[in-house]
Formats: sequence, structure tokens, C-alpha cells
Amino acid sequence: MMGEVREVSFDVRGEFITQMAKEWFFVENRGYDKVMELLLSCMEGTEQSEKELKRLAEDILLGRAALVGSTRDNTYHMEVYEPDEQPEQPEWFNVFIKMSDLMSKLKDTEKELQKIQGWYAVAMEYVPEYKRNDVLKETDQPIESRYGNSQLSDFMERMMDEEEHTTEDYGWLEPNGTFHEVEWGRHQEWATEYVKENFPEEYKEISMQSNTGTGLIGEGDWLVEKGWVLLHSPSQGIAQPTRNPVKRYTKAQQEFLYDYYQERNREKEANAVYEEE
Repeated sequence: MMGEVREVSFDVRGEFITQMAKEWFFVENRGYDKVMELLLSCMEGTEQSEKELKRLAEDILLGRAALVGSTRDNTYHMEVYEPDEQPEQPEWFNVFIKMSDLMSKLKDTEKELQKIQGWYAVAMEYVPEYKRNDVLKETDQPIESRYGNSQLSDFMERMMDEEEHTTEDYGWLEPNGTFHEVEWGRHQEWATEYVKENFPEEYKEISMQSNTGTGLIGEGDWLVEKGWVLLHSPSQGIAQPTRNPVKRYTKAQQEFLYDYYQERNREKEANAVYEEE
């Protein structure tokens, strides 16, 4: 015996979509791309190009247009409140686009920092009580400061930096001072490609050691061992140098790093390059 068949219908109301898009963008800071994705998904079925639809979607956020009506009674449509000859987006709207995307990235960063704080709390549970004070002294400052506020402030500082720099923020620095700009999150991938292309024999040896669990972990480690410096930041903040602890910076590396940090108004980090023993 077949069960009862029920029909479920849905109603999309334009006013609701318009209001939700504005709240996502101006209040919740979900990011410009996500808001555009929402609006464009609700504007399908026309002969207009994606560029034209995106302009109309921006007009919704600017208050120049609105989705209205209901799909249930076939009144769903867009109302445009001004002529087509509209000026470019006002400067304040461009500022909101940048701020919205920045806050969206910041939320993602906060999630990662919360994970780190959680791992730290779990690890501390395994530390004997009589040793916890020593561990806290070793960390030098509270976990919230070490993995929270400092990284968040670095992230905010970098994202709000609008000055033009001679180099990008992240990459690999050779002993001779040559800097290879690398997109955030791709430093290990870049190292693998570089070693494979320029040092094929070493690449085979590293791959063999990685497969057997002995020796170096990867090509990035090999570069650091050879005196390269990695400029990177897990939280997308101001880059910190990672180098072989038993090797000193070369003169060329010192000159590059000093200029790199001075350009970013980080005098303390710039001076530290020359303060090592």
C-alpha cells in the first residue's frame, strides 16, 4: 500500500531576499562575494549578462533597486528606482566592500585561533599540576595573547595596509637575497616544485626519506637547511621569518629583511635582523 502523497510548495518573497542581502553585507559582514552569490542566485532566468546582473545586485545594496513580490502568485520581480544612466559606485560603497571581506576573513581566522586555543587547553590537561607554572613561564604570556590578540592585530594591520610595497608579503628568500614571492598557503607547494625542477637528485632523495619516515619532512625543510628563509604567517598577518636556527642570516638576507620590515613600519623586527649574536 502506497503512503499518502503530499505536495509541498515554496514561496520566495523579494522583500525578504532584499532585506537579508543588506543585513548580510552591512551588518553581518559575510563578505561581498557571498552576498553577490545570494542575489545572483535569486535573479536567474533573464537574458541579461552576468555583468549586468551583478550591477543590478549592487544597486540592491545601494538602495537603487529591490526584489519585490512573491513567486507563489507570480509577482516576483525587480524594481529599479533610478534611470539606467547611474553613476559609478560611491566611494563609501567601495569601503564597505573592503571592510566586509576583511571581517569575513577575520571570522575565519578567529575560528582557527579558537582551534589552537582548544588544543592548548587539552595539552595542558596532560601536564602535571606541579609543572604547570613552569610551562606557563615558558610560554611567556597567556595563550589568549600569544595565539589570539597578537595574531588578530597582525592580521588587521596587514589587511588595512594600503601602501605599495616593493615585494609581496609572503615568499622564500635565498641566501643571495633573491626573494621569490609566493601566494599565502602555497609555500610548501612552491618549495616542492622549485626543488623538483632545480635539484632533481635531491628531490628524489627527499621523497625517499619522506616515504620511509626518516630524515627531512619535505622540500621546504631542505631549503631552510640550506640557508633559505621562509616569510609566512599562518594567520595571514605580518610575516615572520623561519630559518635554520644554526645558520646566521647572510648579509644579503639582512639587507632585504631590514628593508622589508621598514617598509611595513615594523621597526622592531627590522632592527632585530641585525641584533643577533
